[in-house]
Amino acid sequence: MWEFLEKGGWLMIPIGVCLLLVITITVERLVNLRYARFVDNELLDKIRGYLGRAEYDGALQVCRSKNIMFNRLMETAINYRNLESGELRQLLEDQSRQEADVLERFLTILRTIATIAPLLGLLGTVAGMIKVFQTLSIAGMTQAHNLSGGISEALITTAAGMTVAIPTIVVHSYFERRADSILLRMEKRLIELLLLLRTNDAVSA
Repeated sequence: MWEFLEKGGWLMIPIGVCLLLVITITVERLVNLRYARFVDNELLDKIRGYLGRAEYDGALQVCRSKNIMFNRLMETAINYRNLESGELRQLLEDQSRQEADVLERFLTILRTIATIAPLLGLLGTVAGMIKVFQTLSIAGMTQAHNLSGGISEALITTAAGMTVAIPTIVVHSYFERRADSILLRMEKRLIELLLLLRTNDAVSA
């Protein structure tokens, strides 16, 4: 295996670094990009109960008991519940956009790797073909066996670049959809509690 990689030339090093980054990011996202890390259903039920009884201090205490994205958004909603609906919605949307960076962490790196990995492979192809033509110009067709090194470098780097890029595209797409799904589920829960919050405010008024 090492001999095979060595034939690919020095460009196998950045391609290998790209592969290690993809593996590391994939493991990190599988561990951290989970719905339970952003919404605690048990705490959500407690918040719902407090809001149903218009006990806002109790709801705030539950929100502050665990520093996760949904609780931070809900704490903002409760603290600024006296704002007009449009203003409160805008405030929460602004905060959500800032918080969403956590959901999309490292996805830009995956997208970049998916773009540059095949380009690195293509660069290896060009470098290998240059070696082939240099050998031809020096030794001529009579030394055709010397061409194998350049041809191997051209083929191996291209294959390595595509081997890294293709699964990276799939992984990026998967985590992007997963982040969108978590955000959508969280927004549904937030809207549900906002409606409860608004209803209680209207009744108490």
